[in-house]
Amino acid sequence: MSGLRAWILVLAVASFAAGAGSGVLAARTLAPRESLPHSGTFAEYEALFARTFELTPERREALRAVLASYEADIARIKDRRMADYMSSIEPELRERGRFYRELVRDRVLPEARRAEFDRMAFGLHVPTNP
Repeated sequence: MSGLRAWILVLAVASFAAGAGSGVLAARTLAPRESLPHSGTFAEYEALFARTFELTPERREALRAVLASYEADIARIKDRRMADYMSSIEPELRERGRFYRELVRDRVLPEARRAEFDRMAFGLHVPTNP
C-alpha cells in the first residue's frame, strides 16, 4: 500500500470515528429523558405499578415520592426498634463480655501478663512496644 493510500485510509477511519462519536453524543443530548428508575426497596413495585397503570412521568414522580417516604418511615421504625432491642439486651451482652474477658485473662494469658491485660482492659494503659 502506498503512502498516499495509507493516509487516505487513516483519514477515512478518523472521520468515521468522529462522526460516530458525534452521533452518539447528539442522540444522548437530544433524546427525551426518562426519569431514572428508582433504586430502593420498592424499585420493582414502582416499575410494575407504573407499567400496569400507564402512569405519566408526573404521576410516576409522585409515586416515587410516596414510596421514598414509605421507605424512610420503615427505616426509622427499624432503627428505633433496633435501638430498643439493643438496650434491652445490653446487660446480658455486658455480662457475656465480662465472662469472655475473664476466660481470656485466666486461660489464655500467662500469669505474668495478666496485670498488663487488666490495665489495658480498663483503659488505664496502652503498651508502647508491640
